[in-house]
Amino acid sequence: MEKTENTEKTVKTPKNPKPAKMHRAGLGTRILLRIVTILLIALLVLGGGYFAFKRFTVVKKQSNIALVERQLSYCQELVTAKYRYSDIITLKKTSGFAKSYTIIKYSGLIRAGVADITDISYSVSLDGKTITLSIPQAEVLGNEIVSQSVFDEKQSIFVPISTQEIFDEIEGAKVSAAEDMVAEGILDDARDYAIRIVTQFMLALGFEEVKIR
Repeated sequence: MEKTENTEKTVKTPKNPKPAKMHRAGLGTRILLRIVTILLIALLVLGGGYFAFKRFTVVKKQSNIALVERQLSYCQELVTAKYRYSDIITLKKTSGFAKSYTIIKYSGLIRAGVADITDISYSVSLDGKTITLSIPQAEVLGNEIVSQSVFDEKQSIFVPISTQEIFDEIEGAKVSAAEDMVAEGILDDARDYAIRIVTQFMLALGFEEVKIR
């Protein structure tokens, strides 16, 4: 009998590389999707933050404007300079041998400043930190006689000095006093002081910079 030798051969099946390639491709796609998702979220967050900041800035500016308008409306007249003056006036009247005279000593008070502070125009920067104001020129706000007394007088029934004549003389002296004060620079001083007051006032309201035109 012949012996039959069974020779078993082991056949090795080659590995298929395709699944590995597909696995790597799927992993890359997932990573790419994650990166895109993160970028989109970041853009949304940054965009939302920008619009929120822009809205906050606009609200802050509007709030500052309302605050300025409210504070300015509280004071209509801004008196920044006061000057006292005094003088003596003499009235004389004669007619023939008749003679009358009156010597009056008086003192007055001149007030200067901004007549209506609500006339101040202004603008606020977008960030609400700077305010630019245009302050009107100062003017004489008042000129009153605070005291007067008769220093000496002599009245004649033939040439009397009336109360109206005394009043008119004092009024003329008041006008002259105001003109002299203006010539000496009272209005310039009043406006300079008004600028300092308004500047400090705006800084107290929270503005970091105050500009005056």
